[in-house]
Amino acid sequence: MSQIPGSKEMKTIPGVGWVTVAGFLAEVGDLTGYDHPQQIIKLAGLNLKENSSGKHKGQSTISKQANQST
Repeated sequence: MSQIPGSKEMKTIPGVGWVTVAGFLAEVGDLTGYDHPQQIIKLAGLNLKENSSGKHKGQSTISKQANQST
């Protein structure tokens, strides 16, 4: 695992272990194939949604959409 690019950096995130890193990399594949982090977020089916109207800026939340790849 430690030889895979990016895995050591992911392991430095508090609460993230080698099993989580392995599962993430198994799902998304080689990270060098992505130009922008938003591509990985879209792959996961996650969207940021902001609750606002007019001049009022609301809180941003994450909405889960169906993953079309499975």
